[in-house]
Amino acid sequence: MAVTHFRPALNGFNRQDVVQYIEFLNNQHNAKVEQLNNQLQTALAQAAPAQNAELLAQLEAAQAKIAQLEAALAKAPVQGSNELEAYRRAERTERLARERAAQIYTQANAVLSEAALKVDSATAEISTVVDQMADYLQSAQDSVGSTKSILQDAAASLYAIRPEE
Repeated sequence: MAVTHFRPALNGFNRQDVVQYIEFLNNQHNAKVEQLNNQLQTALAQAAPAQNAELLAQLEAAQAKIAQLEAALAKAPVQGSNELEAYRRAERTERLARERAAQIYTQANAVLSEAALKVDSATAEISTVVDQMADYLQSAQDSVGSTKSILQDAAASLYAIRPEE
């Protein structure tokens, strides 16, 4: 449940409202991080395998760092000024996670582009080799046909000059 306003209290705002708001933001943050991780893993699954393993390792390291920071945040005592600091830490963590996800997304796109260029290059090379092989086979087939014709003419000539028995 999102808190849309904070009820006033004796020394500022109602503590429970602020805690609920921080929990709401933390849940939103976790859902967004999970969504970005799923999108990233889908993109990485389509990337080149060698790059994919490296990027997955970096992603796991980032997720471990996020889990470590969240665990530290959960252990921190919740007090008036500490709540604001916890919110700021969560905001910094979210910003860093977004930056890292954007960086990994850019790297994955670069890998995909590079792979596409290599596939296009290989396709062009294979097409050239196949065309050369087709030309070679055609000339070999023509050569076999003319050799066969020459041998038949030679056999006919030999039969023609053969003495009768």
